[in-house]
Amino acid sequence: MDLVYVFRVLYERKFILIASAIIAAAAAYFFTRNEKKFYRSTAQLSTGYTINDDIQVGGKETSLYEADTKFNNDIITFTSPSVTTLLSYQLILHDLQSKHPFTELSEAQKKSPVYTSMNKDSAIQIFKDKLETMTLLTSYRPDEKKMIEFLKLYGYDYKFVQRSLSVYRLQRTDYIQIDYISQNPELSSFAVNTIFSEFIRYYKYVRSTKSNEAIDTLRSLMEKKRQELSIKTGTYINEAGVDPTIESTSKLEVIANLENMLADEKKRLTTLNANLEKVMRRINDLKPEGNTSISTGDNMELLTLRKQRDDTYAEYVRTGSTNQALYQQYLDLKSKIQKAALQGSGGSTRLPASTTRLDLMDQKADAEIDIQTSQKNISEIEKRIASLKGGVRSSASQSATAESLTKEVEQANKEYLEAKQKYNDAIDINSSSVNNFRQILFGQPALDPEPSKRKLIVGMAGIAAFLTVMLVIIILTYLDSSIKTPRQFNKEVNLKLISTINFMNLQGYTMQDIITNKIHTKNKSHKSDHNAFRASLRKLRFEIEQSGKQVFLFASTKKAQGKTTIIQALSFSLALSKKKILIIDTNFCNNDLTMQLQANPVLERTNVQNEPGAIMDELEKNATVSSDGYVYVIGSEGGDYTPEEILSQQNVLNYLDFLKTKFDYIFLEGPPLNDFSDSKELSQYVEGVIAVFSADISLAQIDKQSIDFFRSLDNKFYGAVLNKVELKSINTA
Repeated sequence: MDLVYVFRVLYERKFILIASAIIAAAAAYFFTRNEKKFYRSTAQLSTGYTINDDIQVGGKETSLYEADTKFNNDIITFTSPSVTTLLSYQLILHDLQSKHPFTELSEAQKKSPVYTSMNKDSAIQIFKDKLETMTLLTSYRPDEKKMIEFLKLYGYDYKFVQRSLSVYRLQRTDYIQIDYISQNPELSSFAVNTIFSEFIRYYKYVRSTKSNEAIDTLRSLMEKKRQELSIKTGTYINEAGVDPTIESTSKLEVIANLENMLADEKKRLTTLNANLEKVMRRINDLKPEGNTSISTGDNMELLTLRKQRDDTYAEYVRTGSTNQALYQQYLDLKSKIQKAALQGSGGSTRLPASTTRLDLMDQKADAEIDIQTSQKNISEIEKRIASLKGGVRSSASQSATAESLTKEVEQANKEYLEAKQKYNDAIDINSSSVNNFRQILFGQPALDPEPSKRKLIVGMAGIAAFLTVMLVIIILTYLDSSIKTPRQFNKEVNLKLISTINFMNLQGYTMQDIITNKIHTKNKSHKSDHNAFRASLRKLRFEIEQSGKQVFLFASTKKAQGKTTIIQALSFSLALSKKKILIIDTNFCNNDLTMQLQANPVLERTNVQNEPGAIMDELEKNATVSSDGYVYVIGSEGGDYTPEEILSQQNVLNYLDFLKTKFDYIFLEGPPLNDFSDSKELSQYVEGVIAVFSADISLAQIDKQSIDFFRSLDNKFYGAVLNKVELKSINTA
């Protein structure tokens, strides 16, 4: 595609482009005249993922990759239906229960079936239940499907909330920002603050559900290791009390072992006291979250069970830790305490926090029992050492057994401490994973609305319309099969182009006056067209003179291509060079040459004798001669017939070779090839065929067939003339 031509086409249609942009911008301005105002509210929270000031559980530090993953997980959770639906419940409950709702329904909305069929009290109860249980509405149930439609009526369905909500991490910080945009500034503020609390509640519930399973497993493992330690400790004490070889082999060695055990047990007691202090500090530091659902009666029951458990365990230790019935009773009481604690917090929406407090209380009770056990063991070992120093009776084999039991007790104690440490770490992680979230910026109602996008919309509409129309023009130009310029002619027609004639308005002028430059006009445009027209004809005249041919047929593919005008103009131009021209109007279907030059219509009746003198006499008698005496015209009557059908054997066309000696050039005009076969019949009488094309046409398939005929003439086809070309197209071609 010729870019220069495309730019020229766009320039010619600049007013269309400008008008389309103005209309589109005006339409956008009209449709956005009632643009709604939106208000943004922002909240921020700290996650603690990238802050190293706090004590890390287990001495581990979170990597940046892990922190990014956690940030992404939190953002996905924030915008998930599980959390946004909880915000939807809060918004609809506010509007149903408050005297100043965020959203005021129109009268049409209040008359809708969704609104009229809804029972307000029932809807409030359903939404409260769903909020408490953190469950989603399902469209499979008819009553809940109505609730979904009711939320959509208010614009509180989770999809709408997700579109209004924006949650993202502030780059290279520990903060997550929450934005909410709505038409009510108070709604936006309420939404960003409420969704944080709902996120925390949902996050705690999910984490506690998963971690409690692991904590229960670790608790069972710890109890198992504690039971094994108690059994092995009791066995060791009993076996060491009847060792028969101690006295005979080495009393000091046995006493040294017992003293080592005493030292280890005292260290263990110190560790247990430290753990108890740690648990007490955590209980004191733990802030209550929400209302616990455990009643005063439940507390009394728990206290009673705990006292029974402690008494049973003390009796078990006092009797030497060998009474399995007492130990089983102790385990049963402990199980009852756990069940009672879970039942007491069953209806609370703050289950994770309550569970954490109960776990800490259990740790406290367990630590106290361990301390009592350790103190009892220390007392027993001290008594045993005192007894051994007074006199010990044992054998060598019993000494070896005591040493083996000592190692077993040490291993059991080590396993118990490891299990207890894992259990405590799990409790720490469970509580710290939620407690790290802190809301550092609370959303406030915006004073000013968001910047209006009206100007942007209007501008984009104008630009889009401008570019769209321009693209349409370019596509149409690309698909255009017209031959408006010489470049397009060569591309579409691919015939030898010998001349380009510019378009000129001939109204009010004669061709002879234009060629002889006898017209005086003050119109610069007309004057420029006339000058260019004469210059183009001079070029065509030069091509004719250089051709070496005298007899030419001017043909075209369709009518109104300008053959008549070109023949007249070329003839008068040649006459200025003192050339003698004979014009024969052989266009029987449209004898414009005869009409315009006022020639005698005698061609069909001419019957020439085969004598030179007779031919010229007949020509002189019937031809019309111009005022300058150089242009002769033989006209035709015109009709629905071809040359072979109407002309006799002695017609003037059969004597063109003789006439060439009397005239410098002989021009014939033929009918359009698309409609008639006359031009094909006339081509046998001439030396050269010139095709005339108008620049304002588009080529069809039938035109291409006629063009193929021109190509089939080979050397007889002299070239094509592109007529009616815009002057600017000639200058830029």
